[in-house]
Amino acid sequence: MFFSRNKHPDRQGMTDGIKDTIDTFVKEWGALKREQREFVADGSEPALKLLTDADAAYFVRAMEDEAARVEAEISTQISDMKRQQLADIAQKDAQISAINREIEQAQAQIAAQDAEIIRRGNARADLLATVAKITPSLDTSKLAKDADIRREVVRSRFGDAAVNGRSEAYIDERFESLAAQATADPFARVMSDGLASPLGAKDAAEKAWRDMVHDMNHAHRKH
Repeated sequence: MFFSRNKHPDRQGMTDGIKDTIDTFVKEWGALKREQREFVADGSEPALKLLTDADAAYFVRAMEDEAARVEAEISTQISDMKRQQLADIAQKDAQISAINREIEQAQAQIAAQDAEIIRRGNARADLLATVAKITPSLDTSKLAKDADIRREVVRSRFGDAAVNGRSEAYIDERFESLAAQATADPFARVMSDGLASPLGAKDAAEKAWRDMVHDMNHAHRKH
């Protein structure tokens, strides 16, 4: 739709019916700018004829007002799009943060599980090493629990009466006592058992030989 500015100087005011025509023209132009309709270029749309200064002035004001409305709507749409984009970005950031937290929690859980496995493995190795010192012949291959191993060690040293009907705390105490003795310094253990000798094995044998010879040589003096 086009307009024609063929002024008629002998006419005053607005042409009859032109206001509605201008309003329709402006409305159609606004729809075109808003992409609510497509431009028709086949010349089928009638031209808008502005015949007086009043027609032209009204047309200009109507176009300016419509252009301002279109611009405001476009600005609002752009602002809405930006706000939506920012909201989408914030939502995705929140989702990424949640995923990262889940990953960190899973990694921490795996690390804790690995640490617990290592701790249990080290504890079992230490227990078996202690058992080997207390009762080297005890077969622990079929015992899955540490408590069962300690119970069998105490049983092997003190018999069934020492473990039957006894609490786990009591078994642990007896086992720790055996472990302390088994892992103590050999010299200190011998001294604590009252088996210490001031002489080594060779010196003790020589002393025993000398004592026997001395007794034989002086046996007649005892009668």
